[in-house]
Amino acid sequence: MRFKILCSLAFSMLLVANSNAQKLKQRLKDLSLETMEGFQSPTDNWKIIGDVQGSFGDTILNTAKGKGILFNNYSKSIQNQSKYNLFTKLEHGDIYIEFDLMIPKGSNSGIYLQSRYEIQINDSWGVKIPTSSDIGGIYERWKNNKGFEGNAPLKNAASAPGLWQHMEISFQAPRFDASGKKTMPAKFNFVKLNGIILHENIFVSGPTRVAVSEKETAFAPLMIQGDHGMIAIKNIKYAPQDDLQATLTDINYKYFENSAKTPEEANKTKPTSQGVAKNIDSRLASAKDKYFIQFEGKLNVPTKDAYLFTTYFTGDGSLEIDGETVIPKGWTWIGADPFYGTTELEAGTHTLKLWVSKDVNWARTGLSLYIEKANSRAVALHAPASIPERGPAPLIAVRSEKEPEIIRSFMMHKNKKLTHVMSVGDPSQMHYSYDLMQGGMLQVWKGDFLNATDMWYERGEPQTATALGAPIVMAGNCPIYEKTNKQDSVVDYQYKGYTLNELRQPTFNYAYKTMQVQDKITPNEKLKGLNRVITVSGEGKEKVMVRIAQGTAITPLGSGLYGINNQAYYIQIAPGIVPKIESYNNQLVLLMPAAEAIQYQIIW
Repeated sequence: MRFKILCSLAFSMLLVANSNAQKLKQRLKDLSLETMEGFQSPTDNWKIIGDVQGSFGDTILNTAKGKGILFNNYSKSIQNQSKYNLFTKLEHGDIYIEFDLMIPKGSNSGIYLQSRYEIQINDSWGVKIPTSSDIGGIYERWKNNKGFEGNAPLKNAASAPGLWQHMEISFQAPRFDASGKKTMPAKFNFVKLNGIILHENIFVSGPTRVAVSEKETAFAPLMIQGDHGMIAIKNIKYAPQDDLQATLTDINYKYFENSAKTPEEANKTKPTSQGVAKNIDSRLASAKDKYFIQFEGKLNVPTKDAYLFTTYFTGDGSLEIDGETVIPKGWTWIGADPFYGTTELEAGTHTLKLWVSKDVNWARTGLSLYIEKANSRAVALHAPASIPERGPAPLIAVRSEKEPEIIRSFMMHKNKKLTHVMSVGDPSQMHYSYDLMQGGMLQVWKGDFLNATDMWYERGEPQTATALGAPIVMAGNCPIYEKTNKQDSVVDYQYKGYTLNELRQPTFNYAYKTMQVQDKITPNEKLKGLNRVITVSGEGKEKVMVRIAQGTAITPLGSGLYGINNQAYYIQIAPGIVPKIESYNNQLVLLMPAAEAIQYQIIW
């Protein structure tokens, strides 16, 4: 019983501490796309445009004049001619960079960090087992007319051609000693595509194929491949990653065994041991339980800035800087999330005081303290052996390999926790999550199905499930359209359960006033998306409109195809049927009358 009470108390205190912490965000800079001024001697294939469109079947993109989008107007006449690649004037070392990209069907390009290490960009829509040649792959090296090394992405997170995709890269430049000898190779800390991690901590022994040079350096421009295929890029943001020169010196410690639990008690009690320490180190506590230890030292920071402190420990603990509380007293254990605290510090020396009181024997002993600022890596102020390795929570994944899987759960959607969500996974590897209360499509994704760890691991506190693929987040509102409703929900829409067909695919049933609604969603493997059929029956259906999409933008692309949310995904309607588009709550909705069964495809 005591264990459960302690865990409950720790969890509640942990929530308070972490909810109050203000984690530092990257200070991102924009690479301006108003003109080509940010690039070195661009060739004529590179242009600044204002808009770009295409469908999943188009091999070229249509553009419009304006600003804000970098476009490579590739043609076969420049194929494999490296002079048509584009270099930034910016030269970078360690860097974080993110951007949005769009390519047409069959296109190929690449982003070269330091003009040498390529992250592949390719039309990989629908690829089952990606290689280093697919989008997000770390491309292979080349020697004696043979490729070697190269790293395939962990998953294929590619969207369809003609849709905007988001890429994030954290890169660490190679290291050199004073003589210029390389002491550490370049490393991709991580690569993400559409929010999905494709790589983590991948070292690259040397420049990849078609690099600008085999000679490596600490700083060099970013290069975008221009001689392989058409590409549009926007929202380029970056943050140089600094080495934070922060140090903790003149460290003194006091250790109390079975004689103190708080700083106030420690001030009135003789310590069991005390002395000078090289680092913050939990091993200075000889007992495994029932002890109090306190460290005090001089923290030196190089510049005036906001600094983030992160600590792991078991028991009660707190951090003060110059007598001000940075991390308030809280109870936690090693294995839970850390405690965070931020504070503004002037350049120079500050007094740091950290204490921990451990009074439970079921959790591991350990203590760590990290410092960082925006655009820097975290610096450990503790001895490496002071903190044990944290065992990661196991992934509890739900697979859908032989037949559809249907999972009820809570789910976060647009920063709101929904309590009546059903996720449906299909062996075709096309999945969706659905709000049973409103019949709303919450998200769709491909690849692996569902992460149920927070539902079933240990106490399962959040009770939430998340997609294992790259989700396309949708409006999530009721298909029955009531323009007067300002909450995107329909009060009269009542869930009546679901039925399964012979393939175990559900059809959802609803009552609406004097009408009945059936909502059937099934995979469309040919179009690599989902079919949705909404059927309204009963008195009054002639007056009802059905909402099939909602977003900030709805763009007709011809032949019944519509781009939703500035080309985040497609809606395909049978050619010849013309839906209505109208404004609603500062967005646009795509509407069709409910007099006949409504059928459309969601493609991404």
